Amino acid sequence: MTAARRWTLIAVAAVAAVLTYVLLPAELPGADGPVPVPEPARRACAVFAVAVVFWATEVIPLYATSLCVIGMEVLFLSGKGGMGTKLPTRFGEPIGELPGAATYFAPFASGIIILFMGGFLLSAAVTKHGLDRKIAARTLKPFVKRPVTLVFAVMLITAFFSMWMSNTATAVMMLAIIAPLLRAMPEDDKFHRAVILAVPFGANIGGIGTPIGTPPNAVALAALREQFPNLNLGFLDWMVMAVPLALLLIAVAGVLLLMMFRPKPGLAMPTIENPPEPISARGWATLAVLGSAIALWVLGGLDLEIGSVRINLRQYVGLSSAAVALLAAAALTALGVLDKRDVDSIDWNVLILMWGGLSLGTAMEQAGLIDIIAQMPFAQFTGFGLVAVIVVLSVGMSTFMSNTATANVLVPMVIAIGLAAPGSEQEGIGQAVQLAVLTALGCSFAMAMPVSTPPNAIAFATGKIPARAMIESGGLVSIICVVVMMLGYQFVLPWFVTMIMPG
Repeated sequence: MTAARRWTLIAVAAVAAVLTYVLLPAELPGADGPVPVPEPARRACAVFAVAVVFWATEVIPLYATSLCVIGMEVLFLSGKGGMGTKLPTRFGEPIGELPGAATYFAPFASGIIILFMGGFLLSAAVTKHGLDRKIAARTLKPFVKRPVTLVFAVMLITAFFSMWMSNTATAVMMLAIIAPLLRAMPEDDKFHRAVILAVPFGANIGGIGTPIGTPPNAVALAALREQFPNLNLGFLDWMVMAVPLALLLIAVAGVLLLMMFRPKPGLAMPTIENPPEPISARGWATLAVLGSAIALWVLGGLDLEIGSVRINLRQYVGLSSAAVALLAAAALTALGVLDKRDVDSIDWNVLILMWGGLSLGTAMEQAGLIDIIAQMPFAQFTGFGLVAVIVVLSVGMSTFMSNTATANVLVPMVIAIGLAAPGSEQEGIGQAVQLAVLTALGCSFAMAMPVSTPPNAIAFATGKIPARAMIESGGLVSIICVVVMMLGYQFVLPWFVTMIMPG
């Protein structure tokens, strides 16, 4: 991006913020009458406008936008430790009491950030000691004899690793493993496109399977836990909902790839070699820590009913998902499996990006902006049409901008809209949960463009996938994902909401 374009976009963001602040009236029309717009909400809207422009255009790095957002919250929306009470107001009214600056710092220590940090460190340990390559190569080897099994094996293995590792690292690893296969295939056989695209599609779809699989999951979970602390929404609860969906979509995407890029008859399939080096002592230690973490994540969410006996393992395990991740990280560093360079190398920028989104949601809530949105006339619409708009919006925005940034922008708003749904409080909570989950899933299903996700970009960078081929296949997969989510809203998500409701 040129300097002129960068400064132009920064000016656009500044103008958007000023106009938002100045043009917002003292009252807005609501479903039940005029809704006052207090000064903190006006300032929060201005901060939101800057965040949207910066995140959408990436005029500065995404994590830098998050830091700017938090800085603006401290300046304009904080009392103690900030400047919020010292600045003039738009209509001269008293601004009232504002939260301290620490309120906007707190999300960086939230459970979901700790959960992701632990996941990043586990991923770093698995990669450092070559466990990912060894497991993937050994698992993939039996399936390379036939084109059909190869495509599905690549997608399933990629999806599995993406549930526990960064989808970017997973895509790099899998493309390196299948590189010898691709070199042995004829250049004029388009089947190699199916094998390559199986990697980003598997990584994108597989990431929805666990709370640590992709940042939009974490954004939705954190927002829901903050808004509804009594929800029984744990690691296993998310997996029970998302893993069957991921398996269904992998099956559909695999069939689509095989239909679009059919192998030529008689295609000779090459073999794949296992990495020769044995697993080291620290590699075995990594496996032990990873296995223990997964077991605790799963057991901590089990609620078994055998005959008339009900066993709720949550109360016996007693560890949250974040606590398990923290203990795993402590074990890896204390045992010397990871050193200082490894800790420095994890994606801290992603954690900062998530912090900015969570802090923006906090600011919107503290300023009363979410309550205002909930009282708007459009927020009273419910049902299939509203869900369709939100799903298409989340997929569409994520196609052209970071899926984490999209989730940061949309999740607080859809929760507010859900809470405003006509009906009882329980029905409003259920609607909010469904919309937040659909938004998070939609952010992961944008696969049409090379810029949509890092795995897409990595696959496109091989030089073997024309942009048109990625747009056609990825666009079809995204459309199918939208249809499946709409069906899930009708038949699956109500059951999921019932499962996690307290009592």
